[in-house]
This record gives sequence, C-alpha cells and structure tokens, in this order.
Amino acid sequence: MVFVGGASAPPNVQSAADGRWRLVSCHWDQWPPPQLRDAVLTVVHLNGHRNDSAAILEILDELETSPAVTVFMLPPHATLTRSLLATRKGRLLWVDEDASSDELAAKFTVAAQLQPGIARLREKLALGQRDQSIKLFNEEMRLAARLQQDFLPHHLPEVGPVRFGTLFRPAGWLSGDIYDIVRLDETHVGFYVVDAVGHGLPAALLTMFIKKAIQTKRIHGNTYEIVPPEVTLSELNSDICQQDLSSCHFCTAVHCVLDVTTLTLTYARAGHPAPVLIRANGQIELLASGGSLLGVIPEAHFESHTCQLSPGDRLLLYTDGADDAFASGDDSANAHPFLDVLRPMAGLPKEQLLVELVAALDESVGVHTPADDVTVLVMDIEPVAVLQSKHLANVVSQAG
Repeated sequence: MVFVGGASAPPNVQSAADGRWRLVSCHWDQWPPPQLRDAVLTVVHLNGHRNDSAAILEILDELETSPAVTVFMLPPHATLTRSLLATRKGRLLWVDEDASSDELAAKFTVAAQLQPGIARLREKLALGQRDQSIKLFNEEMRLAARLQQDFLPHHLPEVGPVRFGTLFRPAGWLSGDIYDIVRLDETHVGFYVVDAVGHGLPAALLTMFIKKAIQTKRIHGNTYEIVPPEVTLSELNSDICQQDLSSCHFCTAVHCVLDVTTLTLTYARAGHPAPVLIRANGQIELLASGGSLLGVIPEAHFESHTCQLSPGDRLLLYTDGADDAFASGDDSANAHPFLDVLRPMAGLPKEQLLVELVAALDESVGVHTPADDVTVLVMDIEPVAVLQSKHLANVVSQAG
C-alpha cells in the first residue's frame, strides 16, 4: 500500500494497514512517487494540498496510469474532489478522512479485491483503443495511398511508334518513388522517374511536392517551350533546396525527352541509376551522365546528353529499390543486381517483361515487402516490321 499525504500516514490508516498491508508513506513533495508503478493499492490524502481543480485533475490523470486501485480520504467539505472523482465512473474510490480503522480496512480490502478486475478492464480498454487507433491509421494510410496513386498517370500515352509500360511497387502503404509520362506536343514525349530518399509518409509527401514543382513545358501566349531535361532538374533542385526541409530533403531523378520523328533521346540524371538501353539486337547499354542529388547543392549543375534510338530499341528507367530487391548478401561487388535479372528477359514483349519482373520480385522478396520502393518504367519503340505493317494498313485504308 502506498500512502500519499503528509510525512507519515495518520493513525487510522496505520491501524487499518497493520498486519494486512506493507505501508509506504510518501509526502506530496515526492509526487508522483515511483512506488506507484508497482503498487496494488494507493491511498491519497489531499490534506489541503493541491486543492484546485487543475491540480486535482493532474493527480487523477497520473493515478489512472498506475496499475493500483486508488482510495481518496476526503474531508466532508471536499465537494470539488468528489465531483471530479465521480466523472471517472467508479475507477477511483473515496472514503471520509475520519473513518475508523475498521471501516478503512474494509474499504481497502474491497479496493484490493477490485484491482485484478480493474486491471483486466484497463488492459481490454487499452487494447480496444489501440485496435481502433490502428484501424484508423490504416484507413488514413489507405486513403493517402489512393491519393498518391491519383498523382500517377492513369493512361500511358502512345506517341508515334513509342509505347510505355510501368511497374510500381511501394515498400509500404506509400512510396517515395514517382514517375510521369507526358505528351509534350505532336512529336515529343517527356518522361521521368524520381526517387525521394527513404520511403513511407515523409518521402511520399516530397513526391507530391515534386509532382507539382517539376516543369517540362512552358506556355508563352500562343507559343510554348519544351524545357530541356537539364533545366528541368536544375529548377527542381532549386525549388527543393529553397524549402529547407528538415527530413527527406533530397532525391534522385532521371528526366528524358524523346523526339518521336527522329527518335533522338535527350536525357539528364541527378544521382539516379543510369537508364538501361536495350538495342533491337539485344545489346545492353547504360546511359551514364553526371549530376548530383537533388536538394543538396542549390547551384548544382546538370548535364544533358543525347542518344540516337532506332526501331526495336527499348529503354528502361528504374529506381535503386530494384537493385536492393535483387541484391544478395554475397553480391556486394555487383553494382547492378537488377541488370542480372533483366538480361534473360530483356527481349520479351513489354507486357510479359513486366509480368516476369513482378514474379522475380515476388520470388526474391518472398512473403516480406521490399526494403525499398521499386519502380520500373519501360519505353518501347516499335520494330521496323510493325511500323511497315501499320504503314501498309494505312495505305490500303486510304486507297479503299
């Protein structure tokens, strides 16, 4: 039994506890006493101390975190404390401070007998509140995930001979990856993949900012300008740096613009894995280029490079989560585990390639979620045979 009041418990409390309870007395100067954590029964005698409502409510809140059942000893005029105790719906008991030792002993015995049942009720209540909180959290995260999905392209554009496909696998509810594919005009298509550091809610919030901040095209009255990839990354870098974010403050990115008539690809990177170019003959190339992380150096410089593509070529942009997903413990020297998985399936049709990548990812990860978000963007240029077939079909249709 823990008595909280004066320097020592009054005689009626000492007599009630004698032979029944091990009595530990604590003065108000010691509030809250450390013994509350292990007590079965707590007896509180305000004795004129802390008799305003705010102080009493603070005491009640502290006592309700204790596993002990609490009995207050109150003078007849303590109407405020009695009313406050009544709002706690019986979880705290009280008795007159001048009650006899026998009356106190009976009250203490009843309170102690209530302790196991009250402890179980508190545990059930805590579990119920926890389950409700988890349910509410999951629902909020589910809605947030749906909102993030709404920021991704719903329909992948088909521009000239170019076709796209994507794989998007968050590590949790939300992703730190984001991508977009935009038809800039009749002959140009722009596309990018961005990977915010980390994953989950902080990284996902940064992707929302990126989606709105990134500029790939500017309208000037009746004319427009396609923003070069290196300029897009430079401006995005400045925008992120200006936010002075406290966490999740940098990201990697790769941004491409393709002229679908000449099949000239212009691209720039910012600390991101190099795009993978799979030629029509099966040869694999990495499109390396310089560029620091976004959000680190305000005046960072980004380089633009060009690459001539041909019918039948395939380009893949991916986040480093793909390398992490396929890395093995003894494979630390391999900088690109994803490429090892990709090579045997590089020539598959786009849809089948993505299905095989999902299957390989599921096999690698097993029943666990990936350690990082995984995004893969595939761009195919239709092969010559397909283009010739379409051209012939158009000629026949016009002749008819």
